[in-house]
Amino acid sequence: MALGNDTHTTACIAGGLAGIHFGFEAIPLRWMDALRGRDLVKPLERALLLRA
Repeated sequence: MALGNDTHTTACIAGGLAGIHFGFEAIPLRWMDALRGRDLVKPLERALLLRA
């Protein structure tokens, strides 16, 4: 049930905070494998991880 007009933004913020807390390694591989557009994101992921 949507309790607001912008629940996708709320979910995005919650996911971002969970990512900060648990780290990239906590994302299940099956989720990563199922991502659409993964070929577009993979180079960005590598660049981000190299800067960390």
